[in-house]
Amino acid sequence: MEYKPSIPEYNDNISHNKPFREFMLLFFWITLSFLVVFYILGFFVDLAVDHISPEMEATIFSPIDVSYSEMTDSDNPKEAALQLLTNELRKCVDIAYPLKVYLMESDEANAMALPGGRIIVLSGLLAEVQSENGLSFVLAHELAHFKNRDHLRGLGRGIVLTAMMAYLTGSDSSLTRLFAPAAGFSHARYSQERETMADLVALHTLSCHYGHAGGATEFFEAMKPEENGNKIGLYFATHPEAVKRIENLHQMVVEKGLRVDTVRQLSSDLSFRL
Repeated sequence: MEYKPSIPEYNDNISHNKPFREFMLLFFWITLSFLVVFYILGFFVDLAVDHISPEMEATIFSPIDVSYSEMTDSDNPKEAALQLLTNELRKCVDIAYPLKVYLMESDEANAMALPGGRIIVLSGLLAEVQSENGLSFVLAHELAHFKNRDHLRGLGRGIVLTAMMAYLTGSDSSLTRLFAPAAGFSHARYSQERETMADLVALHTLSCHYGHAGGATEFFEAMKPEENGNKIGLYFATHPEAVKRIENLHQMVVEKGLRVDTVRQLSSDLSFRL
């Protein structure tokens, strides 16, 4: 009988496990479970937000101070002009409760809706928009967030995301850093959907106030990437990127049958013709 050497089928010194494959399967199922729980809790956040009245929101968040060292003087004429324009635009969005506009000195071009009926406008925005219509669209977009209660939804989902990571993995653990990108991407996609909805409301607001939707894409045209640099920065982390957003706005204008006409140039002192 001829002897044929071979590796034994079972050998205590040879591992038949596949640790990398097992790790990837474990990572996949944990991540999937994490996202499912996040979506479920996010759903309950949305339900809760729908039952929070503007009066209750004001009661909860009014004690929170939004005064920063970078804030302009309270009697700043530009801030007063922004407040006046916002009040006029608010009539087209059907927001009954008062909103307060704050102008903050910053090189960044942005505006944001905060709980308690507060809108922060960064002064860099005024350097990027050239028309009153373009500025009005940005303000109308923030008004749309108030109308859709997106500022509360985003806050609630952010708290849920932070709490889940801290509870499941510990705030400073390596697992938190491992699962954060997947959860963050999921939250960003949700935010982008809400941004698109707010853009549609802003288009109708612009058309209501000026009689046309001209100037809607002005800010995003200014924020498009340049050949020798990138002006997008952190703004589009949870917002659709500039080029895509411009395309979406043009498409919505056509689909909704909105008119586009000449825009009003923005004066240095923001003297709006209301």
